[in-house]
Amino acid sequence: MSLFTPPTLPQNDTPENRASRARTLAQKQTQYVYDYPAIVAGLPMAAAPIPVDISLDWALQLAETVILLGENFVDALLPNLFSFDVQIPVKLGQANSGATTTAVYTQTAPPEASVFDASLKNQEVDKRDVLAFQSLLSDARKDLAGLAQNAHARKVTRPPPGSPGGHGVLDTLANQGQSLLDKAIGQDAKSIESWLSQLVRTVLDFVLTKAGLYGRATDLQDYDAQFRKVVLPWTAGVYLTDEAFAALRVAGPNAGILQRATLEEVSRLLPSDEQFQRITGETGLTRQQAVEAGHFYLVDYKALAQLVPGTTPQQKYVFAPKALFYVPRLGEGRGSLSPVSIQIGQDASSSIFYPDGGLAWMLAKTCVNIADGNYHELISHLGLTHLLTEPFVLATERQLDPQHPLYVLLTPHFAGTLFINYSAQTSLITQGGPVDMLLSGTIDSSNQVAATAVKAVRYNESFFPEKLARQGIDSPEQLPDYPYRDDALTLWKAIHGWVSDYTALYYSGDADVVGDYELQAWVQELVSAGHLQHIGEAAPGKTPCISTLDYLCKLLTQVIFTASVEHAAVNFPQRTAMSYTPAIPLAGFAAFPGPVTSGAEATQLLDLLPPLNQSILQQAVLAGLGNVYYTVLGQYGGQLSDPRALLVLGKFQRTLQSIEKHIQAANSVGGRTLYTTLLPSAIPQSINI
Repeated sequence: MSLFTPPTLPQNDTPENRASRARTLAQKQTQYVYDYPAIVAGLPMAAAPIPVDISLDWALQLAETVILLGENFVDALLPNLFSFDVQIPVKLGQANSGATTTAVYTQTAPPEASVFDASLKNQEVDKRDVLAFQSLLSDARKDLAGLAQNAHARKVTRPPPGSPGGHGVLDTLANQGQSLLDKAIGQDAKSIESWLSQLVRTVLDFVLTKAGLYGRATDLQDYDAQFRKVVLPWTAGVYLTDEAFAALRVAGPNAGILQRATLEEVSRLLPSDEQFQRITGETGLTRQQAVEAGHFYLVDYKALAQLVPGTTPQQKYVFAPKALFYVPRLGEGRGSLSPVSIQIGQDASSSIFYPDGGLAWMLAKTCVNIADGNYHELISHLGLTHLLTEPFVLATERQLDPQHPLYVLLTPHFAGTLFINYSAQTSLITQGGPVDMLLSGTIDSSNQVAATAVKAVRYNESFFPEKLARQGIDSPEQLPDYPYRDDALTLWKAIHGWVSDYTALYYSGDADVVGDYELQAWVQELVSAGHLQHIGEAAPGKTPCISTLDYLCKLLTQVIFTASVEHAAVNFPQRTAMSYTPAIPLAGFAAFPGPVTSGAEATQLLDLLPPLNQSILQQAVLAGLGNVYYTVLGQYGGQLSDPRALLVLGKFQRTLQSIEKHIQAANSVGGRTLYTTLLPSAIPQSINI
């Protein structure tokens, strides 16, 4: 006899089971409680303590990453002791051919210990601190190996795409000898979590304190030298080119903010048709005609204007620029964006720069990338994935019984989110924490920018296809080279197909949706306690409700898409693109200069870029956040047990496999900017890092 109990809509359950469901939800509503912490300007978040079922595989991956970053920092701390080669992609468009250039930095190793001691003294480094930290990392590796061995965890989910070394420490378990775990830590989830938290804090504290030993870079190669055991991002070799600058807008970490430009915006940033034709090489085409044909696109960072310049650890500068891009007419190129003008500030009197290849243009592009990094971290990443997903996690736990089919569908996409969000608000986005140190604004104004973005969301307008149309970026004919849009939209449609097939197993039509009182309580809580706007199908001023199966499928698709695809799109480029500081600096350290002086290129660019202490911290934080790939989209494991659901899940998984092949083919044949971030195999199920 089978013990399987299929998920059930509450109105279809027995009276006894409905009463049991009500008791379960009442208990969970005492466990999952809303808080509105001032640290994120009153947004609804879960109050501590949060129930955490820490995953061993997740802990192993995070610990491996943290240890690697600590080892990298130790090597970078003593730059005079190493000689090394760095492989740098020539340019993004050549990546398919495998073309690389090798920059070789040869530095003389000291012949004797006295030189080593002198080097340490000059940097004000205590040799004993470094050796003690190295010993701590060595012990941590032994603990990690022991933990994996004792738990029979011979396999992790997957190494990060493109990373060398495969499973890292787990590959050498057989050579580690008897486990040291019994001497180091206990084996229950609580002790593992405590050990991992202590490891993260120790490594981060060491980086924060010892990174102060660095000052202003003397050469751009100083930034490259900070990559010893961590892979140098592709941006290192190309970030000063116009091609890479444009590629970041369509295949970078913040590719979702591009919008079609209006004639008013174009006229302000390109004052004449003659100037437009000179810059673009177009003939017989006016600005108005180009706008009407969909050739102009814009990124606008006006949301950053409310940032207050930070002073941690020193004075920083805020930029809120605009950048205008042009797409050539078909037949005159591959349809890729090309930058044509940059306005440094929001005020109409702000200086405007054009692509002449000079110093001012280079500095203007750097200011745009500084703004892009801040917008990405505060709005696109923290605000519109992490914080926007939190109310859905809480409402699902509080209003949907574990036997509800939507609880079964959604909770795998929420695994780890409350834990990682709570960890962020108590460590990353605090006074004196990494966000305060790295980003342009004060921590209070940074949190306000993130909160303002979340509060401004009209959820029904955020559905990905509608968002693309509203921003005027949905046309492959007008904007053919936009891999983020193309891959994300394909995945949104695949998720929508899966959700539609799944919900059809339990909802026979709209009447079942209307009668699902747990679902109705769920959407009402999203509005009342979750503070979400424009969600549901009720008329303005009426009680929030969901009335149709069609809308329900779109809503669920967007929730899952945000927690999986969109978070992957903004999270993992932190390692592959943003961890190289000069490419996407997280703050400016000089005001935009006045008229530039001939021969001052290196000086003025290095003045603007973060000093090396900020750079090594940016590398550590962003490479760490972008290096943990835990779970895979479409792989529910044993969380789905209904045979009917497993049958339609197989269809979804085959669709994802097809999408993977399509993306790989699109990258290999050329014709678009290389983009692998949204390969389905590289997308986790949930926001768990």
